[in-house]
Amino acid sequence: MAKRVITREQMIETFAPARGVLQDVIDNARALTTLERFAELHPEITREAALQRRAGQARWILLADGVVATIAVVDGFGVLSSDAQHNQGQYLFSFPGGVFTVKREPHDEADPDDGRYIQEALVELLAQAELAADVEADAPIVVYLAVTATSAMLKIRHSTLPEIMKIPVHDLVPAPMPVASRPKRQRARARSTRESTMPGTRSAAADSPPPAQ
Repeated sequence: MAKRVITREQMIETFAPARGVLQDVIDNARALTTLERFAELHPEITREAALQRRAGQARWILLADGVVATIAVVDGFGVLSSDAQHNQGQYLFSFPGGVFTVKREPHDEADPDDGRYIQEALVELLAQAELAADVEADAPIVVYLAVTATSAMLKIRHSTLPEIMKIPVHDLVPAPMPVASRPKRQRARARSTRESTMPGTRSAAADSPPPAQ
């Protein structure tokens, strides 16, 4: 059986119905984890880098639990992980064709070991979870929702992709359907017809002289 090819357009169309829910969760998590707010809550922490780490950890928790609470309202999306796994920091969600999770921040994409614990957790969860009928258990599409204070992005992995596909959350808008062009109306002909029937107008036949007797 031929492997399915994953395209950017396909992933945008798949996640577009969840854009509103995800954006609301992201906005709420960001509003509650600003650097200024954490500086007020923790005056004992004076190092900015430490405040950023604390804010990033809190943002990840708010994002993950926010998705747990809301994602099931989107058709085809759901929560695969259990509450006990959430207590251990393991979150796994389903979407049509695969699974996704919330990537913990901060992270280092240059580090080959970065995210390995998440991948191992995904493998374990996939073995335990009852996947949707259209999810390939041996090679599902795996999507990470990565959110910082200034960006929000889906990072997509699949065996057919040569590298990670990245799609900003604000790009999750399906392409508009083409609008069929309407045939042009023959306005000149319609106008001449109306003029011939308007009061006070005479047709060419009426202006012609009567035939000779």
